[in-house]
Amino acid sequence: MNGLALGGILPEIILLIGGILIMLLDMAQGREQDSGKGFMGIAILTLIVGLAAVVLQIGLKPETVVSMVEIDPFSSFLKVLLYSAMTLVAIGGGGFMNKHATGRGEFWTLFLFVTLAMSVAVSANNLLLLFLSIEFLSITSYILAGLLRENRRSAEAGIKYFIYGSVASSLMLYGMSLLYGAGGSIYLTEISKNIQATPAVEGIILPAALLTLVGFGFKASIAPFHQWAPDTYDGAPTPVTAYLATASKAVGFAVMARVLVVALGAYKVDWVPVLAGLSVLTMTVGNLMALRQTSVKRMLAYSSVAQAGYVLMGLTAVVASTAGDLTLLSMNGLNGLLIYLFAYLFTNIGAFMVVLAIEDTTGSTDIGAFTNLGQRAPGLAWAMFLFLLSLTGIPLTGGFIGKFYVFGAAVQHEYWWLVGIALVNTAVAAYYYLNVVRTMFFSGVEELVPVRFAIPIGVQFVVIICVGATIWLGLYPPSIIDLANNASRQLLALMP
Repeated sequence: MNGLALGGILPEIILLIGGILIMLLDMAQGREQDSGKGFMGIAILTLIVGLAAVVLQIGLKPETVVSMVEIDPFSSFLKVLLYSAMTLVAIGGGGFMNKHATGRGEFWTLFLFVTLAMSVAVSANNLLLLFLSIEFLSITSYILAGLLRENRRSAEAGIKYFIYGSVASSLMLYGMSLLYGAGGSIYLTEISKNIQATPAVEGIILPAALLTLVGFGFKASIAPFHQWAPDTYDGAPTPVTAYLATASKAVGFAVMARVLVVALGAYKVDWVPVLAGLSVLTMTVGNLMALRQTSVKRMLAYSSVAQAGYVLMGLTAVVASTAGDLTLLSMNGLNGLLIYLFAYLFTNIGAFMVVLAIEDTTGSTDIGAFTNLGQRAPGLAWAMFLFLLSLTGIPLTGGFIGKFYVFGAAVQHEYWWLVGIALVNTAVAAYYYLNVVRTMFFSGVEELVPVRFAIPIGVQFVVIICVGATIWLGLYPPSIIDLANNASRQLLALMP
């Protein structure tokens, strides 16, 4: 494919057209306010068409489009994840945002643009496009987090997200400048070749990797760069929180994997110990802080931080192509990361949709609002029960398959201490997950006048999809494992 061929970036073009169309329609209607259902319909249709375009790219020979966008199995896998996540969030949370947001056209425009930014980020093959796409993603996310202007907690979420993000971006940019100076190029593959050919600059690798990890770790909510996540997740509109905790997090891990594997793969011995330490810190901090929470939404925020620690185990245990035939390895670390992210997508979005239904009915996300949910709304309660089991890593759920692959990769490398700490953290997490289950089914408090739940059709649909996907991934994982294996092997083949 030559540099002028745009077919490879058709999904991104579709998102761009959809976002501009909503913006123009919003401008054309002037000050008149409608229900936002038309904008919502356009956004969902755009995402579905974009997802179809991505699916058509799966299995194609890897290509480089416009010199800086990689169309390969790795980026295609991530785009399927991202587009699926954003479609589910739009269907399930769109009604909530149309009801509470004042700028409905503004929201749906930004929603498609943030998806566009994520799609470009996971495909970028050079530092410049990586930085621009991550900044585009960050800026749109700041606005979406604080979109409910009349809500003080939403405004606070946007401000805190912006302050932390600005600092993280500046450090990441400095790290990228060091990589550019050492490698003499903005392209990841050329950086790798040039640094290996110039041993004198090897001393700059670790500082550059640490600084760039600040920015990537910020997006993935890895401790100690996670401070923004609990307050932002808790204060932002719940549909925005759902995508921040899944799609945006996946982008952080995707760009981290591409930079470390492709540009710095030859110096794995330098950054693996750093990732191992961050993994332990992240899962421990997230789980210990989650124990103290009385808000289920805030508990899921800290749980999201802890889950990032488990995902990081996969990247810690990556297997270089020079270590053996990648086709013979069932667990190469990177495939565990991808499987975990895919399973986590349905589990976490499903859990946040249940929280959204509770919040929309009771006006609260505190654990008290979940009291006797098994009697008041048994469908929601049992769905939440399944999602919590999956987050814990119980067999026959998607979460178990993800944990199995990242834990297995760590065992394969004989990182026994890392596996041991992760198992202890899993037991800690089970305690606060099961506390929600106890409240839903065994609180022992009878309500004189039970609260009736009017669950929107969109939320019901998304919860059912997430329940089905969580069970499907637990019972028949080969369907996604094969795609993850292909995606991971393609990227690891570029690792020196």
